[in-house]
Amino acid sequence: SPVAVRWKGVLLLRAEDTRLPLCEFWAVSEEPRGVAPQRGAVCGLGRGQGTREVKTGGTLERARISTGAGAGAAGSRKRAVADSGMSQPPGKKGPLVMIHAFKNPPEKDTEMVSRSWDKLSSAILKIFNEEAGELSFEELYRTGYNMVLHKHGDRLYGHVEDLLKERSQSICAKVEADKDVTFLGTLKREWQDHKRSLRMVRDILMYMDRTFVKQHSKKPVYDMGVHLFCQHCVRAPPVKSRLISLLLSKIEEERAGMKVDRDLVKNSTQMLMEMGKDVFHDDFEVPFLKNSEDFYRIESENFINSNGCPEYLLKVERRLAEEQDRVTACLSVDYNAGEGGIKQVVEHELIGRHMQTLIEKEGSGLVWLLENRRVEDLRRMFDLFSRIHQPPGPGQLSGLDLIENRMAEHVMVKGREIVGTATDTSGHEAKVDHLKYVSDLLVLKDQYDQLIKDAFKSEKSFINKLHKTFECFINQNPRSPEYISLAMDNHLRGGKSQRSGAGQSEEQVEGMLEKALQMFRFLSEKDVFERYYKQHLAKRLLSDRSQSSDTEQKVIQMLKSECGYQFTAKLEGMFKDINTSKTIQEQYRNHVAQAGTARTDSADSTEGSTGSVDLVAKVLTTGYWPTQQAVQCNMPQEIDRVCNVFKRFYLAQHNGRQLTWQVNMGNADVNARYDRKYLINMPTYQMVVLLLFADPSTTALKFTDIEEATKIPTIDLKRTMQSLACAQFRLLTKDPKSKEVSPTDKFTFNASFSHKLMKFKVSSIANSKETSEEVQASRSKINEDRNPQIDAAVVRVMKTRRVMDHNLLIAEVTKQLQNRFVPEPLVIKRRLEGLIDREFLQRQKGNMKVYEYLA
Repeated sequence: SPVAVRWKGVLLLRAEDTRLPLCEFWAVSEEPRGVAPQRGAVCGLGRGQGTREVKTGGTLERARISTGAGAGAAGSRKRAVADSGMSQPPGKKGPLVMIHAFKNPPEKDTEMVSRSWDKLSSAILKIFNEEAGELSFEELYRTGYNMVLHKHGDRLYGHVEDLLKERSQSICAKVEADKDVTFLGTLKREWQDHKRSLRMVRDILMYMDRTFVKQHSKKPVYDMGVHLFCQHCVRAPPVKSRLISLLLSKIEEERAGMKVDRDLVKNSTQMLMEMGKDVFHDDFEVPFLKNSEDFYRIESENFINSNGCPEYLLKVERRLAEEQDRVTACLSVDYNAGEGGIKQVVEHELIGRHMQTLIEKEGSGLVWLLENRRVEDLRRMFDLFSRIHQPPGPGQLSGLDLIENRMAEHVMVKGREIVGTATDTSGHEAKVDHLKYVSDLLVLKDQYDQLIKDAFKSEKSFINKLHKTFECFINQNPRSPEYISLAMDNHLRGGKSQRSGAGQSEEQVEGMLEKALQMFRFLSEKDVFERYYKQHLAKRLLSDRSQSSDTEQKVIQMLKSECGYQFTAKLEGMFKDINTSKTIQEQYRNHVAQAGTARTDSADSTEGSTGSVDLVAKVLTTGYWPTQQAVQCNMPQEIDRVCNVFKRFYLAQHNGRQLTWQVNMGNADVNARYDRKYLINMPTYQMVVLLLFADPSTTALKFTDIEEATKIPTIDLKRTMQSLACAQFRLLTKDPKSKEVSPTDKFTFNASFSHKLMKFKVSSIANSKETSEEVQASRSKINEDRNPQIDAAVVRVMKTRRVMDHNLLIAEVTKQLQNRFVPEPLVIKRRLEGLIDREFLQRQKGNMKVYEYLA
């Protein structure tokens, strides 16, 4: 035949027939190109006769196959044609194989189950004994398959379970008889061998796992083998106790610094984990945690009693790193596990139980670390204490809360040492250097800001706690607003640095002002600061002592961003007045020049002449400036005449306005001749007094005579005379010589005065800080100014709420006013009574604690 045909057979296992494995034969022809392959029931069987099932055209039929004689043994080709009606291909000749249907069904094999199990059990034992090289796994698989297929899966599963149980018990006896030195190694080796054998047994009985086990919800073969090994070997009392004891002893040896086989320990714990998390937890983790707790409790108590806080913290840090490395490398435990894990146990024993002791430890605790700026130790304490999120016991604090509170207490002590008290031990007002006062506060603030940044990782709660602490002790001194304003005034005037004693650049001034404003933020009475700052700003502007106008404006912008527009409205108005005064002054000079009243040295001058006096007047708006009640002062005739000229000029341009001279706020440049000619800058009061001695006929004047001639208030006159006769520049002499001025003192012109500078300034002796009487007067004025603000806040709240309880109203009003000051509840109550009298509010009938707004 020109067509060469190769016949191939494929074995099929069919579940529908429980009697015989079946064969399906396919005829695959290798045809020349263009000829379709043949498929049917034709198959080459060779000589002999047998029974098969063949698939012919998609129909499965049971048939008996008989063969005829062929033409030769090797290479002879035979043909078979099924009875199903297929005809022989055209042109094909030769002997045929005829396939006939079964006449009688095959007989049932009653010994198949026992024979199959004997075969499987023998093979399983060889597998466990590592003698599986000669086994046919395909045949063993078919054997297990047949047992399950013939409904004997339960017997097969039971036999396998018994066999694995016996195997586990035999391993247990072998391991139990081993010595402690090799116990863990033997158990590890037996476990690995057991797992490898179980995987091979699982492959043989895979069909049972897929069908019988799933249908009856039993454990798969591998899991069953692991469970039996766990129950009858690992969890056997002798083996279990030795296993756990040896593992814990290995861990203790490594904690003590000895070298152990980490892989052996890890494999042992991994074995327990593979047997189930419950097994691992109950058998190993619970005793491991208990053992760790006892170990670290004893060690920590011994070490903390014999070492300081830094040494203990260093050891704890090292211990925690070692334990984490040990757990990761040796144990099948998640070190970062949640509650009840090894991490929590170790941290509680090493840190949580000793936090209070470490913080309060004498000579090395938290206060000592803060005092000595031990940044590394503080950072280590912060890192370790931050691990304790929950309080270790009732009534205790978490780790960071302990550090935070203790730091705040220490800062409070340091702050109170700086702030001090308002009076000294004798009951008099304590003398405080305001520059040192603010400088020390800034140093303390910078120090702990840097500590929080470097050691406490800029923790927000620490920053807030530090701010609250500063706010607390700064407001304990009622004069803090005044001192802060004075310090800012010193920097804005270009004063010397408190630390270096040298002048400051504009950048340094801006930096110091920003820090001083931090102190301002801590003030609860910001309106008091506003009053003092306005006074000091007025002196700087009127005497042209500001170092930089840009710096002044920056401070105003900072205050505006901190407290709002209302806080700085008057301050900005003061700058506006200064700029306006410059324009007025220029107009005045032009007016004098046009009127022909130029400055001359002639004694005889007309009414409109300014003579030898060059007047520079600054016109101030009453509501913006901290002006005082006009003080009557007898000015020299030359000065008085020039003032009248300016007054007529100004009122001619601004009809309806009123000018009041603030003599105490001015200053003058006086040409004086002693041993030589000097140009002296001095306050107006000093100029008025000094000009009394311009007449050569005047030899000596009593204090009372000067007071009568000038009409200067007694307090101001005493300060003036002190600055002229008792200070650095003694332009007058005083008799008797003393620093205090009394009404009986006499003053004469000091003709022997000499100074190396031709131009200098004589400042007033007036205290830069207010006296107690002045403070009391200022406080009364501030309280009066607060009353309208409290009234306005009450009306705003009640207009919105209409009806409100007394306590809620007090709280809301305090909240609205706290950016400027914190009013006392009693003061608010008095203002409420006043608003009721003025019929803004009324009490609710039947409930006197509730207020109603009257539209």
